[in-house]
Amino acid sequence: MKPKFRILMSLALILFVILTGSLGYMWLENMRFLDALYMTVITVSTVGFREVKDLSDIGKLWTIILIIFGWGTVSILITNVAAYFLSLEVFKRRYGMPKGISDHYIICGFGRMGRIVAEFLKSSHSPFIIVENDPERVEQAISMGYKVIEGDATEESTLIKACIHRARGLASLLRDDPDNLYVIINAKNLNPKIYTVAKATTEKGAKLMRNVGTDRVILPYDWAGIRIARALIHPAVSEFLDLYHMRVEEITLDEGSPFVGKSLRELNLTKYGAYVLAVFRNGKPIIPPNPHEPLNRGDVLIILGEIEKLKDVEVLVHGK
Repeated sequence: MKPKFRILMSLALILFVILTGSLGYMWLENMRFLDALYMTVITVSTVGFREVKDLSDIGKLWTIILIIFGWGTVSILITNVAAYFLSLEVFKRRYGMPKGISDHYIICGFGRMGRIVAEFLKSSHSPFIIVENDPERVEQAISMGYKVIEGDATEESTLIKACIHRARGLASLLRDDPDNLYVIINAKNLNPKIYTVAKATTEKGAKLMRNVGTDRVILPYDWAGIRIARALIHPAVSEFLDLYHMRVEEITLDEGSPFVGKSLRELNLTKYGAYVLAVFRNGKPIIPPNPHEPLNRGDVLIILGEIEKLKDVEVLVHGK
């Protein structure tokens, strides 16, 4: 049972005791409702301020019963409230409460692939949260300075803790295809707009993930095999990208960006060592992009360049 639900149940129990106590005084002592309510509240709270009237023997027994049950319910409420705030404090100390975080990425699974994704996002200065249920891996991620949610990524409550409603993207990198499938289903239910990437170990698993709306499915062995083949066939291209730390990035033009309304020729990004390969507009690629056509809000630029220079371009895009 969730802590907040336990608190609500405790409050409901106290209200039930107060109502029952008031009705009891009205029936046993022939009191008005307000007098009966007053007697019940001072009895449950053990204030013992001033009785409305002298009680009969049955009224005194009723008062004793109210004191026992009333104080018991109040104790339960205090315990549940204290446990709730203690759990928040422990969580915040150990894992870093992601309060206020938004437009971030969620990495489900901190295995070998999860570590690489985390390192990449860190180098790109992109905010992210790791979801992992293995205590040893959790400690490793914490020691590396990452924000971590310890829990099962296949459960909705865990994704909610990771602020999925405000997240930009999610990578599901768990060991088994069914687990990754559950993660994607829950993620899309909680945030239909989130961009999702999932790892699949089989073609069947990849097909199921695509069917439930996964935006991108990666089969690691297939992807690695293709990259190895390209390195064999086009070694110069591979060496060029690796040797000069070249990377292809996508940058979205948000409202207020100084790039909006300007053409690629006006921007002249080549002086920053960046080359626009394509422009995605309304989900459709423009290849090659027209250098004279003004850019629009929402356009996505696909840019090739050195990692550090692309960071400079991203700063310019957002007008910082």
